[in-house]
Amino acid sequence: MKLSKTTWWMIGGSVLAVSGIGLYLILSKKKKVISQGSIASANGIFPRDNTPQSVTQKATVKEEPNWNKPFNYGYIDDVKAWVAPRTIKQLPRVKAIALAKRLKQAKGTFNDDEKAVGNVFGKILRDKSQVCSVSRAFYDVYKTDLWQHLDSFLNVKEMQTLVTNPVRKLPNYQS
Repeated sequence: MKLSKTTWWMIGGSVLAVSGIGLYLILSKKKKVISQGSIASANGIFPRDNTPQSVTQKATVKEEPNWNKPFNYGYIDDVKAWVAPRTIKQLPRVKAIALAKRLKQAKGTFNDDEKAVGNVFGKILRDKSQVCSVSRAFYDVYKTDLWQHLDSFLNVKEMQTLVTNPVRKLPNYQS
């Protein structure tokens, strides 16, 4: 039996199509094996899938404090956890309460004492953990937020120059 040209082209095309499909299946299977890590596990780098693993040491993750929020009451606790086992210098509670009292008295009926606010944040406080100590003492004594208290009598420009900028320049903590 003699085959025509058309038949030869049909046979050749079908062989080419079947070979292409087979090659595609083989290559896609290799990609899946590589993505699952089986090839790396054959080298001994990674363990094989579905094998029990033993953990010999627990890992702990330290969450970095939000360094831009020293007025938050939990800032100093976050810093202590961050630098543990080292310790940080803290503002004594008595001094923090005295500074909180000075900031409370800075708000006057007719005339506010912006200079006292500037002295506390610009000259007396040495780091952001001390800002947190004063903020916490202010809340404990007066049951109001220090930031809200300052915002109640200082305008935006005064808040920026007397509070925000000096606090931003302070180091995060001292050890």
